[in-house]
Amino acid sequence: MRYSAFSSLCASMTIALVATGCGGPDPSAGCIPVSLTVTMKGQPVEGAQVTFSADGEGARTCQGTTDETGKAVIGTFSTDDGALPGKYKVSVSKATEKGGLAGLADPTLASTDNTTGDQTKGQMPSMGAADPTKSYLGQMEGDSFKEADSALPKKYANVDTSGLQYNVQAPGPNDFTVDLKE
Repeated sequence: MRYSAFSSLCASMTIALVATGCGGPDPSAGCIPVSLTVTMKGQPVEGAQVTFSADGEGARTCQGTTDETGKAVIGTFSTDDGALPGKYKVSVSKATEKGGLAGLADPTLASTDNTTGDQTKGQMPSMGAADPTKSYLGQMEGDSFKEADSALPKKYANVDTSGLQYNVQAPGPNDFTVDLKE
C-alpha cells in the first residue's frame, strides 16, 4: 500500500512538471545593452525619465531613469536588460518637485490640529488627515490631470516633438548622448 501511494505521488509530480515545463525562454535574451546620457547646457540631468518608444519592427517600448551622471540604463523586461533591436523615438521628461502630483502628501491639505478627538471616549486625535477629494480635484483640469511643471524644455517630453530618434543595433552596447537645448 505504501509503495502504491508513493508511486502515485511521483507520477503526479512528474506529470505536473512536464505540463508546466521548466520555464519559458528568457524574454531578455534578445535585448542589447542600451544607455542614454542626458545633459542640458553641458551639465548632467539627474532624475529624468527616458522612454524609448517602439517605432519599427521588433522594437518594444522600454525606459530608464538618469542617475547623477545623467546616464539612464534602459530596460525592457527588467530595469537594465537593454532594448530589442529596432528603431525608437525617445522622450525625456522630468517633473519639478512642485509639479508632481501632490496627492495625499500635499502639506497644504493636512490638518495641523492634533487636539481634536476625546481620547477618554475612545476617539483618536487627528493624525494630520488630508481631504483626498480636495487633493484629487486640485490636480484635475477639465476631464484630465493638469500637466506637471517640467524641469526640462517641454518639447522633449513627447516622442513626436522631441526630435530624438535612435536605432538600436547588435552587436555590442548602444550608448547614446543628447544635450538638451532650450
